[in-house]
Amino acid sequence: MNTILITRLRDGDDSCFKEIYELYHFKVYCFVKKYAAQPADVEDITQNVFIHIWKYRTKIDPSIPLDSILFKSCKQEISKWYKKQNEIFSMEYEQLVKDLDETDEAEETVSLNLEKIEILLQQIPEKRRKIFTLHKFDEMSYKEIATEMGMSQSAVANQISKTLQYLKKNSIKSHELYWFLLMFINHN
Repeated sequence: MNTILITRLRDGDDSCFKEIYELYHFKVYCFVKKYAAQPADVEDITQNVFIHIWKYRTKIDPSIPLDSILFKSCKQEISKWYKKQNEIFSMEYEQLVKDLDETDEAEETVSLNLEKIEILLQQIPEKRRKIFTLHKFDEMSYKEIATEMGMSQSAVANQISKTLQYLKKNSIKSHELYWFLLMFINHN
């Protein structure tokens, strides 16, 4: 059956791709979940695995089991994701250091960036902001927050993930999130 599916996929059969997606999505998702904690990241990596499969479908060897192909793609996409996270962190850290080194402008930059982050946090729904605050400022675990708020741990994780996505999406520059960390340090 794998050979037939791969042959159909190689020929560009959309319905075959959908069939493969439905058969393997859960397995791929569970595998990726071992390496990425945030549900949004897990879903992104999982989607990238299937995009990779579709993009390189003409190069797939029908004699190789589909499971092997998918999980090799998983490892590649997880690796790419980690590299990207490290590059983002490295670039943002370098920008933060550069901003802090410019002494006269640094105070004004810090003030402006803190203001932007505070404004963004105020735009988040109150319950989500409380969950985020309990986690980031009060350093409570997902389990502790779930108990206090009367919700599941996965719902807590989802709310925190949505907040982080919102902050990333709405920051003028991605390194502005580091100002959030500075604000956090200054409030403790």
